[in-house]
Amino acid sequence: MNDKNLKHYRVFSAFFLFALFFPVFHNYFGSSGAMLVNGGLILGLVFYFLAFKRLYFNFYDENHKEIFIAVSLIFIFFILHIALSMLVGASFGGIDIIQRDLYEFHRPILYLLVFALAYTVFSRQGLILKFERLLLFAFFVLVLIGLNQYFGFYDYLSQLYTKEHNVNSRRVSAPFVNPYDYAFMMSFFILYFFLKMIYTCRFFILPLVVALIMFILPQSRSVAGTFLVGFFIVLPTVLLLLEFNLKKLVVSKKLFLFLFLMLVVSIIFVASIPYLLENFHYLTGQFVRLLEGEGIGRSGNIRLGQFLFALDKVSNNPLIMFFGNGPAKSELEYVESIYNYQFYRYGLVGFLLYFIALIGLGVYFAWRILKNIGRHHISYPFFLALLVWFLIIPLMSVGNNFTEQIRLSFFFYSMLGLLAASYSLTVFHSKRPAE
Repeated sequence: MNDKNLKHYRVFSAFFLFALFFPVFHNYFGSSGAMLVNGGLILGLVFYFLAFKRLYFNFYDENHKEIFIAVSLIFIFFILHIALSMLVGASFGGIDIIQRDLYEFHRPILYLLVFALAYTVFSRQGLILKFERLLLFAFFVLVLIGLNQYFGFYDYLSQLYTKEHNVNSRRVSAPFVNPYDYAFMMSFFILYFFLKMIYTCRFFILPLVVALIMFILPQSRSVAGTFLVGFFIVLPTVLLLLEFNLKKLVVSKKLFLFLFLMLVVSIIFVASIPYLLENFHYLTGQFVRLLEGEGIGRSGNIRLGQFLFALDKVSNNPLIMFFGNGPAKSELEYVESIYNYQFYRYGLVGFLLYFIALIGLGVYFAWRILKNIGRHHISYPFFLALLVWFLIIPLMSVGNNFTEQIRLSFFFYSMLGLLAASYSLTVFHSKRPAE
């Protein structure tokens, strides 16, 4: 790797750490502090691309260029779609456009810049392993900040990141604003460490245990419930498809190891239920009430009510069904589920383009990469973790709009860019991205 490539990777690392850990000063600015991070990223990325435009828009072949353009067009259309949806909402949905609605234009601009940064940086070989080391460092810092909040060592630090209620309740959320954001991020690390343990080194059981503990501490019911479904159904299905050769009736040893570990995990999970019921009542209470037939709870009813409200708005005009009501923060500012979020704000077109299509692209890129590099490649567990995580995101997003949240959006769209770049390297050029 030459010094120039390393230099640009270091810049990516700086943006990555800034996106994850720069405080929003929630105790001073409230939710408006998110613009310190997103605004800082936009300004920094624009300056960076202007300074190195010759480097970044010099594609090495047509395939490399076409992949970038295809994904970028989705974000460019998103910018236009916001304006169109605001017009539709104001004309046919009775929406009063307010100043906060205009802030939504920054989202597709940020997502495009983040995707472009990751795509161009990781189009150079030899960087995946370096990024995995960066992930380990980020995980370590996430754990330290989370434990600081849980044990209350220095509450002022936690208040820079999250709401005072979360600090007082000790539901771990810092450096994220919400506890479910923290749990969502930990879900990736659980998959990553679990698969690293299977494919590379048993040592990864230690960070895996830590990730599981940190996943529980936020007590996010929607993330915990849907992640369990993904872990025990989606993950085994993917591994079965990858590790079982139907034509030759050959089963990989890794699959047997995985099945054994899944059995161990299942036994430990069942054995831990009494402890969880006693010590994490907020996390487990709603599941108990649901099993006892007491309904889906207050949070579930809020999400259901928002969905029914969105359906009612659709009945006013078919244009709203296709293009949405726009941000419409004067009518429905906080939309809990990604399905409600996209459908209400941007209609069926938005739901299909800005969520399903992007998830589908990530899954496709990861699958093709895995098929090309083979299970013995050192970064195979990393790409497999991304594949499974992208597949589970639609499940976990039933309760929240994670891909639109501060910090998480940077991670999601940078991983999409990394997958697209690695796909271009491995599929069209037969080069292994981590070599």
